[in-house]
Amino acid sequence: MVDGGVAEAVSQGTWNLSELYGGFDDPRLAADQQRARDGASAFVSRYRGRIGALDASEFLAALREFEAITALTGKPGHYASLRFSVSTDVPEVQAAYAQAQAFEAEINQELAFFTVELSSIPLQQFEALADSQELRPYRHYLHFQRMFTDYTLAEDVERTILRMQVTGRDAWVNLYTQVTSSLEFEVEVAGQLRVLTSSEVRALATDVDRSLRDRALQATVEAYEPHTPVLTHVFNTLFEEHRSEMTERGYDDVMDYTVLKDDLAPDIVDALLDVTTGHMPIVHRYHALRKRVLGLDDYGMQDVRAPAFGEEPQVSWERASELVVEAFTGFSPEAGDIATRFLTQGWVDVFPRKGKRGGAFCAPGYPPEHPWVMVNFTGKTDNVFTLAHELGHALHFTLALEQSPLNYWTGLPLAETASVFAELWLHEHLMSVSDDPKLQRQLLDRQIQGAVGTAFNQVAYIHWERRAHAARAESVASAGDFGRLWSEEQSRLLGDAVLLQDRDQHRWMRIPHFVFARFYCYSYAFGKLLTLGLADLWREQGAVFVSDYLALLRAGGSMTPSELVTELGIDLSDREFWERGCSVVDRYLIQLEELVD
Repeated sequence: MVDGGVAEAVSQGTWNLSELYGGFDDPRLAADQQRARDGASAFVSRYRGRIGALDASEFLAALREFEAITALTGKPGHYASLRFSVSTDVPEVQAAYAQAQAFEAEINQELAFFTVELSSIPLQQFEALADSQELRPYRHYLHFQRMFTDYTLAEDVERTILRMQVTGRDAWVNLYTQVTSSLEFEVEVAGQLRVLTSSEVRALATDVDRSLRDRALQATVEAYEPHTPVLTHVFNTLFEEHRSEMTERGYDDVMDYTVLKDDLAPDIVDALLDVTTGHMPIVHRYHALRKRVLGLDDYGMQDVRAPAFGEEPQVSWERASELVVEAFTGFSPEAGDIATRFLTQGWVDVFPRKGKRGGAFCAPGYPPEHPWVMVNFTGKTDNVFTLAHELGHALHFTLALEQSPLNYWTGLPLAETASVFAELWLHEHLMSVSDDPKLQRQLLDRQIQGAVGTAFNQVAYIHWERRAHAARAESVASAGDFGRLWSEEQSRLLGDAVLLQDRDQHRWMRIPHFVFARFYCYSYAFGKLLTLGLADLWREQGAVFVSDYLALLRAGGSMTPSELVTELGIDLSDREFWERGCSVVDRYLIQLEELVD
């Protein structure tokens, strides 16, 4: 039987976070923090200065103790982060979130010696430890930590960096979140002036009414404009902070840490970026087709997501949930069961409201805690695909709970694979249950638009981010400097069909990934193009592929991304693999061009 709290949360479309804590004053929260403090103190007393002297059995005990403390430390912060994401305007929540961040930083400072000493173990001794029977389950984690040996600073410096993050990087990120989450957007809708949330105003980008799309875009520009000096300062500060730290650590490029952290070889990422950039004429053709279909000489940014083949039907939350569960079940009954669990247990926060973050996410905790999903559902078909995307993440993180905390997180590139693949399941399901040619054209258009947005757009974002970091390295960049670079990269992406206006040049400040996660966006392209290749294997191999794919998700981060996909017959270093992914998008576009002609 579903308890009252769960039933109420599901009926209201809100999280039921009581299984974590009942509130910030829940005694369990304070008790967990005290246990983490005590555990960290005991760990320091037991192991500081001795990591290099441990034998395999002792090292295994230390690893298990370390990951237990890490998981316990992260739980209060996880809860506070979830509360903050849906209540960014509540002072009590803001304060509690800041306190949780400070607590996590405090414990991380105490434990900083562990990875420093691990990195200092002589190579021959380290290899013997990593190859031992006792430590074999942690072999990938240990080698992953050693990857940062050349970039790890002295323990006191690492502790200082962690301590300064609370009032440095984290504070600037929180400022960005508070400013952007508090924005309200005044738009005339159906003759009435309405005050909309960011999620609601973004939803109007797909409205059939062009004048409404234009008003929504203009309202967005006007809402952000007064904050341009502050947000420009935030970007400058975070970019310089990142460059300074990367330089101090000895990285050659500001993106190197992200690639290394993602457990990838630089040539894999370079191949992905180069091949995708080389296929940007696909995007040019796509927008030229849309411009022709819409019959617009001044086709602009307010039109790039317009329903070129008619307005897509509104979808209720109940029907959206059914469709996603059906799509997941069509791939695997196990996947369908996991999606159902999230939708019926109060693990999804559904509707937009004042103070709630825009966009959507799936937030993993530490095993054995399940992840949580946030969306901003407004009834658009796009929202249904967003739900599938985030529940794809949830599927991945849930299956990976079989791993220990240190082997749980799979890294950014493969983290997006399950989510993008889930969108494809939904696309295939909708195509199969509909015999309406108009809807099928809409779905095919959506599939191309999804590839453009998830792969090509994200690569353009990386190009801008790299150039923006380079500009900041030379001197403080103005909003105009950032805007000029943005316009240049958008022109390269979109081609001549899209008319860019002055108001479009500052969209960079509306991309939260530039603030929250350095160079994260390439992982979307990685996931999309990898998924297109996986889809071909799925069609070829059927049930055998399904079993192998779910095994990949269950493996979490216990192997490198390259090793994980090798089990599926994929070589990430092969440029032709990325070419094949782009070719699939091209074939979709050819089909749509033929249907239109």
